[in-house]
Amino acid sequence: MRIPLQLAVIFAICVAGEILHRIVGVPLPGNIIGMVLLLVLLCLKVLKPEQISGVSSFFLNHLALFFLPPSIAIMAVGDEVLSQWPLLLFLCVAFTLVTIAIGGRCTQFLIRKQEYRENLALRAERLAKRASRSEINGGKK
Repeated sequence: MRIPLQLAVIFAICVAGEILHRIVGVPLPGNIIGMVLLLVLLCLKVLKPEQISGVSSFFLNHLALFFLPPSIAIMAVGDEVLSQWPLLLFLCVAFTLVTIAIGGRCTQFLIRKQEYRENLALRAERLAKRASRSEINGGKK
């Protein structure tokens, strides 16, 4: 797809998210619903990554520009932000620690799950060897 068509697809998904937000009344912003919709379309292979790769690359290459308006807005209310710096610092540290803890727990869970699967595979392999040995020996131990 050419860039204008790819851009139209992305905007159509974004608009669909906004419409869903207004019609259904889900307490999520329309742009978040649009991103989830895009993820679903990509996972279901309704939309292929190659079909939007050109515009996606453009957006990723110019990502810094998208942070400019929020940064300017924060600078505009700089005095209010500075008056709340202890709370902001505490929240940053607290959420960083929570993120590390949750990431660690998820990693431990996934490692345990993988080890369990590997153990099951080893047990199945051992049982299969025993069964084949007993068949060869005619059922004698």
